[in-house]
Amino acid sequence: MVSHDKNKQRKHFSYLPQLSLGVLLSTTLMVPIGLQAAVWLPEELAVVDLVNLQRGFHNLDPLQRDDRLHDSALEYSQSMADYNFFSHTTLAGPNSGSTPADRISDGGYDYTGWGENIAAGQGRAAPSYNTPSPAIDAAHDVMYGTEDFNEINDFFTSQFDISASSWDSLGERLDGSHWDAWYRETGGSGGWMGSAGHRNTILNGLFDDLGVGYVWDGDDVPPIQLDDRTFEFPLYTYWTQHFAYGDSVEEPAPVPLPAAFWLLGSGLLGMVWVGRRREESA
Repeated sequence: MVSHDKNKQRKHFSYLPQLSLGVLLSTTLMVPIGLQAAVWLPEELAVVDLVNLQRGFHNLDPLQRDDRLHDSALEYSQSMADYNFFSHTTLAGPNSGSTPADRISDGGYDYTGWGENIAAGQGRAAPSYNTPSPAIDAAHDVMYGTEDFNEINDFFTSQFDISASSWDSLGERLDGSHWDAWYRETGGSGGWMGSAGHRNTILNGLFDDLGVGYVWDGDDVPPIQLDDRTFEFPLYTYWTQHFAYGDSVEEPAPVPLPAAFWLLGSGLLGMVWVGRRREESA
């Protein structure tokens, strides 16, 4: 990821009824409202756990759940679902033109640095692909690009002789080159960990706090607008991760709620900003 830059990776998409399509985007930067007890869905909590699992394999501190970042991430996922767009810049709706920095600041986090990953289409259950996957399967899909442990483990075992005994050990001894190979193997559908830009945000040692927002939109209706094109099919799931540091608070206990295939293709976009917050003008 390059500071304050967008790294676009375009892929050709094929949409077949029997296959799931996912898209991913990533970006990383730096007011205040009181914390409220956010309601974290099982999908969101599972993603936090998987992020911290991968960070642990790289000797990085775990990220703390932050309700402000959760709420800003969830609001953005809902906005993408409601207004039929997929981008780091709000393309439609009342907050049109807003950026990740705007969203995190408006959520009450007085950041020094921030990051954003987004995704859509991951976590759709076979065989219809128009119903949500179980929470842990959905989290595996958005993080790794598959809900099938054997598929991804067989790849790393056959290609690099690095095997895992379970999902809980997947990623141990893997580095960026291994994940990049998985990304190529899946045709760009390797989940957030398979994409270098998203992975670098997840494994950024500066971040302290994380919020995850997941939305299932069963009435998703195309076209869905991207920055320079549209999708002509529904995506159904919308995901946002908000990372930040500089305004940590004591972690509140999350309030879980029960939640309501493999990715054929993904469109990737990344941008990162880490730096000191500018003084506000009078």
